[in-house]
Amino acid sequence: MSGSIFPRLYEAQYASFVEDLPLWLSLAANQKGPILELGCGPGRVVSALHQAGFDVDGLDQDPEMLRRAEARLPAALRKQVRLLQGDLRRLSLDRLYALILVPCNTFAHLDEASAEEALAGIRRHLLAGGLFAAEMPTPGELLGKPTDSSEPVDMFIEPETGNPVQVYAEQEVGPSLGMIRVKWHYDELYPDGTVRRTDVPLLYTLWTPERLGEALKRAGFSSFETFGDYDHSPFALES
Repeated sequence: MSGSIFPRLYEAQYASFVEDLPLWLSLAANQKGPILELGCGPGRVVSALHQAGFDVDGLDQDPEMLRRAEARLPAALRKQVRLLQGDLRRLSLDRLYALILVPCNTFAHLDEASAEEALAGIRRHLLAGGLFAAEMPTPGELLGKPTDSSEPVDMFIEPETGNPVQVYAEQEVGPSLGMIRVKWHYDELYPDGTVRRTDVPLLYTLWTPERLGEALKRAGFSSFETFGDYDHSPFALES
């Protein structure tokens, strides 16, 4: 997912998404210590946390995502946030954290073996009493994706060009049991009538709370809770 096209479209698609921010801000306030966001992308959450006064680092594999995350921060604050290029499966940082976050379903892109690696690294980078929090799609949510791409699932205006963008999703069988592949298609409509499609195929692991709990236990976490939404409502299969 390198290059400049997808990061530009992804940032535009979620630019106005704020529903999850109260959750991350409340967790940060409760933990009272340094924060690490894994898969920080173009910096939507990192920026919100820092502007609320928290000490936060962000990590992402994609240099273009990190460039956009830096650009999102006010110039006077850019030296105060560490934006690190790296793989969340192989964490080796020089700092421990009170809170490690993985928003936006990023953790679900890991297969089981990669998730085990990531969880072990996350556990090593937590301070005593530290908290790991991740947003995960339910299996029902993933399996409910369309099996064809005939109707758009999202539409937005890309502000750098002013072009409208339609997003389509197409579900396929994954490479192994318990995984699916979703092909995301971003159709950008240009003023001359040209449509440029950007394809983003992503794998998702169908994590159930039970399966995730077992993985967390193997990684050394002492307890875990699941919620159905950002408001801490109870988890249900249709959450």
